Amino acid sequence: MKKIFVLIVFIIFFTNSFAQELNGWKLNGQIQLRSEVDGRDFSNSTHPLTFASIRTRLGVEKTFDEKVQLFVQFQDSRVFGEEPNTLAAIDNIDLHQGYVKLMKPFGLPVNVQAGRFEVAYGTERFIGAVGWHYVGRSFDGARFTINPGCWNLDLFALTLDESNNYAANAYASFSNMPGTATPSSSLYGFWKKTELSKESKFDLFGYFEIDREDVVPDTNRLELFTAGGSYWGNYGDISTIFEGAYQFGSITGNDISAYLLSLQMFYKTGITKFGLGGDMLSGTDPESTTNDYNTFQSNFGTNHKFYGYMDYFINIPNHTFTLGLNDIYANVNIAPKDLPLSFDAAFHLFMSNQSVNIITPENPSGSDENIFGQELDLTVKYAFTENTNITWGGSLFFPGEIFKSTYDPKEDMAFWTYLMITANL
Repeated sequence: MKKIFVLIVFIIFFTNSFAQELNGWKLNGQIQLRSEVDGRDFSNSTHPLTFASIRTRLGVEKTFDEKVQLFVQFQDSRVFGEEPNTLAAIDNIDLHQGYVKLMKPFGLPVNVQAGRFEVAYGTERFIGAVGWHYVGRSFDGARFTINPGCWNLDLFALTLDESNNYAANAYASFSNMPGTATPSSSLYGFWKKTELSKESKFDLFGYFEIDREDVVPDTNRLELFTAGGSYWGNYGDISTIFEGAYQFGSITGNDISAYLLSLQMFYKTGITKFGLGGDMLSGTDPESTTNDYNTFQSNFGTNHKFYGYMDYFINIPNHTFTLGLNDIYANVNIAPKDLPLSFDAAFHLFMSNQSVNIITPENPSGSDENIFGQELDLTVKYAFTENTNITWGGSLFFPGEIFKSTYDPKEDMAFWTYLMITANL
C-alpha cells in the first residue's frame, strides 16, 4: 500500500509540473494492452488458451544545466486475473528505468550513464529492449559514450545477476573468502556506430558474458565472447541489412565455436515493400564425438522481431535443442498513403542447422531430419491517433518432423492471434 501511495503522489506532482512546464520537467507514459488466443500446442483436440496482459509505464525526465540528465520510469506488468480474487492486490510496481547521465564531466569528451536502463543497439538482433514483451528488458550497470556525436562509441558494464545479499554493514561472520560468495553473472562490451555515407552505415561490436558459477573447481559455467558487425545499405529502391557474429569461449568447461549470419534485402515500389532474407545460427552436431559446443547463443536479442511472431524460437539455443537455426523468409508490407492502415505478411521456413536422427514406428531405424516447420504471420496496424495504435495479428504454424517428434503425439497445425492497443503519452 505504501508503494502505491508513493506512486500516486509521484504522478500527481509531476503531472502538475508537466502541465505547467515547471522547470523543464517532462512526463512520459505508455499503456500496452494485449489480448491473445493461443493454440500453439499443435493439437486440434484441445481448447486454445486465452490471455490478456497490460503493461503500464510512467516516467519523468529532467535535464539540469545541460550537464546532468535524470530519468525515472515506473512500470506495472500483469496478466488479467493474476490476483487470487477481485479484492486482492499484488505488489507489482517495479523500477523499469532509473538512471543519471553526466554529460562531459570534468570537460572530458564522454557521457556517463549509470543506474537501471534499457540497452538496444542496431536492429536489436544481438542486444535489444524486447518492447513486445509485457515486461520488457532493462539492465543494471553503467555505460560510457566516448566523444558523443563523433566517435559514437559505447562501453558498457552490466550486472545480469547478483546472488549475494547486500551487506549493509560489516559483522563478525562476514567473509568474502573464495568459496563463500554466491556466484554472479555480468556483461561487458562495446558498440561502435559509423556513418559511412548518407546511404550506408556500419556498427562494430563485441561483448563478454560471464557466469561465475563453478561447474568444476576454478572453471566458470560460462565465458562467452561475441564479436560482430551490422551493415545497412540503401541503393535507391533497394536496401540491404547484413549482420554477422562469431562466438568463442567456454561453457561448462567445453570450448565454444559458433556463428550467426543474416542477410536481408528489400525492394520498395510505391506503397509496397518486398523483403527476402535468410538467417543462419550454427548448431551442435548431436552425433559429434567431441565436447565442442557450436550452438550460437542469442541471449539478449529481441528475438520476437526475427524468428516468427509465434515465438517458438525465443530462447535460443534451448528452443532449437542446440541444433541451431536456419530461417529463410519473405515478407511484404503495404502502407497506403491516404489510409491510417498498414498491412504486413511474412512467411518463414524454419530448419535446424544440424540434422537429427528421428525414430518413428514407421521407421524404426530412423532418418535424418532438419525441418522445424513453416510459419505464416499476418499483421494489420491502425493508427487510431498520432500516439495510439491498434494492432491485430494472426499466425499459423505447420510443424515439420522435428516438432512433430518433440510434441508427439500432437502434430496438428498451430495457430495464434492477438489484438493490441499501444497508447503513448
